[in-house]
Amino acid sequence: MSPLLKLYPRSWRARYGDEVAALLDERPLSGHGRVDLIRGALDAWLRPATPSMVPIVSALLGGGLWTVAAVAVLAQPVSLDWPGYLVDVLPLATMAAACLLVAALGCAMRAGDGRHRATGIGAGLLVAGHLAWIAMLGGTFLGRVDGPALGAAQAAAMLGTIAIGFVLVRDRFEPIGLLLVMAPIALLVPWTFAWPAFGAAWTAIGIALWLDRQARIGPTQTVA
Repeated sequence: MSPLLKLYPRSWRARYGDEVAALLDERPLSGHGRVDLIRGALDAWLRPATPSMVPIVSALLGGGLWTVAAVAVLAQPVSLDWPGYLVDVLPLATMAAACLLVAALGCAMRAGDGRHRATGIGAGLLVAGHLAWIAMLGGTFLGRVDGPALGAAQAAAMLGTIAIGFVLVRDRFEPIGLLLVMAPIALLVPWTFAWPAFGAAWTAIGIALWLDRQARIGPTQTVA
């Protein structure tokens, strides 16, 4: 069974490997048990005891890039032609959207074990919407996408984010879930400060993720 245990992260094996290996020596696993062990390895990688910094950095970077783009948009005079002044900030917006996709997927991994189906549906909509959004932002920069197409792709990405937020709210009613619901709503509502509000909300999500990570590693360091 040692090859299956090697599928687990190094930190997990250091903490639980000897105990699990001893149990396996006493009680050989059935085929179903092997499947469960592989599934557990996948879960250990996706949801480690110490949360990854990747979603945190992605949320902070995406929120920061979007806020910079928002300030640049608000500082420009209103232009009636498409895309007008937006063309100047579209590269920043595209990079921000890519970062926020990674961050949102990291948030989706926080869902509890009983939310696999809802999380899968939400994550599927999230990925499809964000990929379409990123593609449409690039197409707008190249002058090949009009406003309605970009708006539709953006709305799909926001709905996917809201879906993940609702999963987390129903799971543990956590602040990160509420922020995931509120951030896209800010971008879907047509108002002057929608863009900066969206960037600020994602910055808040990044901070909340970092605080949660610190809270989780704190007790471990204290015991050590």
